Amino acid sequence: MTYKFTDPANTACFVCNHVLNKQRSISYVTHEAEDGFWQFLCGQNDHPNDEDYKVISLEQVITIDASVNDLYDMPLGIGATRNNQSGKWEPFNLN
Repeated sequence: MTYKFTDPANTACFVCNHVLNKQRSISYVTHEAEDGFWQFLCGQNDHPNDEDYKVISLEQVITIDASVNDLYDMPLGIGATRNNQSGKWEPFNLN
């Protein structure tokens, strides 16, 4: 695995439990404009509680799904979605 992000490998990120437990693939990613925080989520709306999210390192995210390396240069204030793990990332503005 090649780590492509310019953020340090130990950068903290949010993931949902579905992603962390490899029950669902990453299909929704955001790179927050305010703080540069990354979120890697399954894209479903069934995360009602804070306990449904965990903080892990960016390097751990790449270990779970190396294809998110394709987003290494995604600017602040941008998100991306895809239909499945092999799908093309479609960027969108977070504003």
